[in-house]
Amino acid sequence: MNFLGWVDHDPRQEDEILRALGAAKGHDARDELGLASIRDSFADLFFPGLSTIQQRVRYFLFVQWCCEIAASQGEASRILSTLRENEDALIHSLEHLGEGKGVIGIESKENLKRTASEIYWNGLFVVGMRSARGNRRRWARQVASSRSAGRADNFNEEGAKSSVDLGFDPDRPGPPKGFPKVELDFTLNAEEANFLRGRLVDASVDSDRRGHEYNLFGTFARYRRKTNVQALWDHPRISSLKTEARDMVMLGGAFARVMYGAAILYNVCVARLLPLSESTERLRTHHDDAFLSWVDELNPADVILLARRIPDLQAIGAITRHRIDEKAIGFVRRWTQLCDKPQSLLNDQDANRLVSDREVYLKAGSGTSRIRSAKQRERWRGESGSQQMDFRWRIARSCLNDLAKPADA
Repeated sequence: MNFLGWVDHDPRQEDEILRALGAAKGHDARDELGLASIRDSFADLFFPGLSTIQQRVRYFLFVQWCCEIAASQGEASRILSTLRENEDALIHSLEHLGEGKGVIGIESKENLKRTASEIYWNGLFVVGMRSARGNRRRWARQVASSRSAGRADNFNEEGAKSSVDLGFDPDRPGPPKGFPKVELDFTLNAEEANFLRGRLVDASVDSDRRGHEYNLFGTFARYRRKTNVQALWDHPRISSLKTEARDMVMLGGAFARVMYGAAILYNVCVARLLPLSESTERLRTHHDDAFLSWVDELNPADVILLARRIPDLQAIGAITRHRIDEKAIGFVRRWTQLCDKPQSLLNDQDANRLVSDREVYLKAGSGTSRIRSAKQRERWRGESGSQQMDFRWRIARSCLNDLAKPADA
C-alpha cells in the first residue's frame, strides 16, 4: 500500500503538499513520460489556484459560504459534518442545471467522495480567500478552539459576516438568502465577479510571489467577452501580455507542441508490440498517421526556442515547488535534439528507444510498463497522453467565461 504523510504540526509544509496534490488530481496518473512536473509548473504559473477538476468559478464562493455557515457549530467534528450537510444541500440546489454544467456530485450526490470543499480548498488558499493554513480538519479544530475560548461568535446563515477570524476573507460578497438550500446557478452578479476577478488576478502559486508576473488572469480577465479558443496562446489578448509573461507563454507553447510528438511516438511504440490482428493493424496505422501529422505541423522555431531555453525549466519548477529532476530534463533535451530532423523520427531507432526507455525507467519498477509487460498492454485502451498539454487552459477558459458578463453588470 502506498501512502503520503507529513508532520501535522507543520501547516506550511502541509499547504505545499495540498497544493501539489490539488494540482495533480484529475490528470492521467500514469504520466507515461514523466513530464507532469514540467507541465504543472507552467500551469501553476499561468493559472494559479486552479486544478484540472475545477469547472466553475462561483464554487470558490460556494465553498467559502458553506464553510462559514458550518463554523457556527461548536465541536470540530460537528463543524465538518455540517460542512458536508451544506455541500450535499448545494448539490441539490444546483442539480436542476443538469449534467455537463460543472455541478460537482450531480451523479453521486450524498455518496460523493471528493466534495467541492476538497476540490477547491487549495485554490481558496492560493487566491487569498482562505487564510487558515492546513487541511479542513485543521481548520475545523482551529475554529472550535477559538469558539471554546470565547473568541468566536455564530455566523448568521443568512449572510452576515462573522466579527471574528474564521480563516476566510471576511470581505467576500454575501451568499443569497437561504443559502445553500435555495435554487442556485453559476451566474455571477457584478459584486461577485469583481471580487473573484480581483482574487484571481492577484494570485500567485508561491508565497514569495516570484511567479505573479506570469499570472495570465490579469490580462485575460480584461477581455470581458466569452471565448472558445482552443489554446491559451491564441487568446485575443495574448499580445497585451508583458514581455516576461509572453515569453513564458511562448516557451510553454513550444514545450507542449514539441513534446506532443514524444507522446504520440510512445503510442506508436506500444501499438507495435501488440499481437498482429486486423484491429491492432488499424491502431498502428492510426498512431502512425497521427505522428506524421505532427511532423507536418511541427514548427522549427519551436524546436529552436525549446532547445535554447531548456535550462529555464528547472527554474520554473523551483518557483512552483515542483521537483523537475535531471533525467526529465535530459529526456526533453535529447528529444528536442532529435526533432531537428523530424521526418525520420517515426522509424528512427534512437527516437523509439529514447521514448521506450523513458517509460520503462518510470514504470518497470512498479510493474506498470506497457513496453515491458504484455499484461499491461492487454489493459491498454489504445492510446495514452494523446492530448497536447494545455496547462489547464480548458478550466481557466471556463472560469474566464463565467466572469465575462455578470448578471447585473
